[in-house]
Amino acid sequence: MCSIQNVTRKEGTYYFRRLIRLGADKPFRLRFSLKTTSRKRAALLAPAMTLICERLAMNMTAKIATDGLTSPQRAEIFRRQMLVERDRLEVMHAQLHILPPEDHEDIDQALSLRLGASELAAMDGVTKGKVEDFLVARIDPDADDEPIVVMAWSDLAASIAQEGAEDAAIARLAEIGVEQSALREAMARKVVNQARAAAIQEFRTTLTNPGAAYAPVPVAGYEQLAQPTSYAATPKTSQAQAAPVVAGPWATMTPTEAVEKFFEHNPRTGGKDGTARRKSGEPWTNKTREQFKLPALLLEQVMHGQPLAMVTHDHLVQLNTCFENLHGPSFRKSPKHREMTIWEIVAETEERVRRGEKAIAKAAKSKVQNEAVELPAGALTKDQLGLGLSTTNRHWGFLRQLTTWFAKHHPLSPLDYSAFIENDDRDAREQRDPYTEEQGRMLFNLPPWTGSKSLARRMQPGDLLVHSAWYFVPLIGWYTGMRREEICGLMLDDIEVVDGHWQFNVRPTEIRRLKTITSARKLPFASELVRLGLPDYVKALRAAGETMLFPELVAESGKGTMGDAYYKNIWTKIAAALPFLKTGQATHSFRHTVINSMKGEGFSAEIRADFAGQKLSTETEGRYSKAHMKLLREAAKAIPNVTDHLEPFPVTLLPARLRAPRKARTSKQPKPA
Repeated sequence: MCSIQNVTRKEGTYYFRRLIRLGADKPFRLRFSLKTTSRKRAALLAPAMTLICERLAMNMTAKIATDGLTSPQRAEIFRRQMLVERDRLEVMHAQLHILPPEDHEDIDQALSLRLGASELAAMDGVTKGKVEDFLVARIDPDADDEPIVVMAWSDLAASIAQEGAEDAAIARLAEIGVEQSALREAMARKVVNQARAAAIQEFRTTLTNPGAAYAPVPVAGYEQLAQPTSYAATPKTSQAQAAPVVAGPWATMTPTEAVEKFFEHNPRTGGKDGTARRKSGEPWTNKTREQFKLPALLLEQVMHGQPLAMVTHDHLVQLNTCFENLHGPSFRKSPKHREMTIWEIVAETEERVRRGEKAIAKAAKSKVQNEAVELPAGALTKDQLGLGLSTTNRHWGFLRQLTTWFAKHHPLSPLDYSAFIENDDRDAREQRDPYTEEQGRMLFNLPPWTGSKSLARRMQPGDLLVHSAWYFVPLIGWYTGMRREEICGLMLDDIEVVDGHWQFNVRPTEIRRLKTITSARKLPFASELVRLGLPDYVKALRAAGETMLFPELVAESGKGTMGDAYYKNIWTKIAAALPFLKTGQATHSFRHTVINSMKGEGFSAEIRADFAGQKLSTETEGRYSKAHMKLLREAAKAIPNVTDHLEPFPVTLLPARLRAPRKARTSKQPKPA
């Protein structure tokens, strides 16, 4: 094994290898010999080569960003060209019905020749960038007497009124208002040819199943009446019972456009702009609205921009296949992914799996058999593919809700969502492993609680101790069992002092909603939270004019949740330093630790449910009376004390500039792999 970064060794010679990624397109691998057998010289050459590759990739990426076409622009060109090709193919087919061409008396043979030649030309245009003239031959193997028909593609293209890809690319660029350049024209030509190939495949499918070209047409409204009725006797109100109109905007509405119409028609979702609400009701959160939009966007990409009225069960099968071939933890988590289509992400994931399987195969051939295989950066294995069950069920549930509503306005093909939605039979108690007392001590022995090097290097040991989300979120989680969003979204007004006792008032606010109605509850401060300075921290924030317990988690844009901000910016760094973590073991596991501890000490299910904010079959009488809060304070003592080694320190807030709402990240060019 060679430990020099980006360098491998084969038969004594060192080779430089690097994966280059330019924008959202498929990456390519660079590999060449360093022409040396000296490890010392290879170690000197490798950083220089890495720096050169990075500079070149950044320059090329910047040029592509300014001179190329973005994913949305390519998608729009594809959509427009598909519409052009559909009309052209229908006209060509109809012309064959009117007057058979000279080369064939049989319409099927003539159509087969034209479709095959057109598809071959389109594929040449995709792979080679241009279509060179070629000969097309039609031979009937079953008829020896039939002459062989040979034609030049240029003549055949003229007869079917297919304009050149160059002219089509220029026309599409002009339609979307993009300035022409050599690179943009080349990229547009490729998209034009891709659309032509896709249109031909779609046309062949329609020939096999003619009904697939149109949405189902209701026939109930067209049945003949049993008794003849004169027009004079027909009341005017009978027009309301006529068959639904199947033409109009509903027939051309894409899935994402249908989502916007769904929001507009349903005020409970927040309406068109997300602000509509019913009396005594709360609209959908931005997170829920975005979750509703996502499966519709993915379906639209699977359908290549077709209207929702054209959706079939086959499209759902294709979408499900994509779900099975994605990597859940990384899917659409990066800005780069959010600019890519689901097909592009699937292709990228396949490449990552190929690299992983190649590394495993290489390790299997090595002499050392018992060592764990170290996969290359970003590589995956097949068993890591597939979106989670709860995620896919949510996607299918939202799609079913959308299409059921849409079918009230426009008929749809039968869609069987039961084929994809599965019951989650997993035991909730086994999905999140609780932390042991030993693991809790390991957690709170990390630098955020024992001393960090600086505010920018919180996970490196040092002398800096600061009260912030880094310090208090895990402590509150450990000693209360509150959910991550409940902790991160706490306002200072949610902290109370009643009869000399500090307590949390977990309630819905304008900042965040609660998971369920029973999530609203009051929880006491554990003695360790008081000892380690949480009350002093609250007082200091109030004196500084703050309103949130963790103001550094608030986003200036208002997008995203504070819990997600904590997870991405803080917890992932803490988790990297905890070798004992298992899959699914994160901040939510604090809840299981709390509940298990209380259960082990014999506290009733009622008390445990009050701590966790879970529903019981009966409601507690005087739930938050003084006597009941005393029981909750006693229950808090059952939680293992894993922070008795920590020394309290004077309240230390983050600087005001770091407590300000987080600014949105400026878009950056993706770095080379």
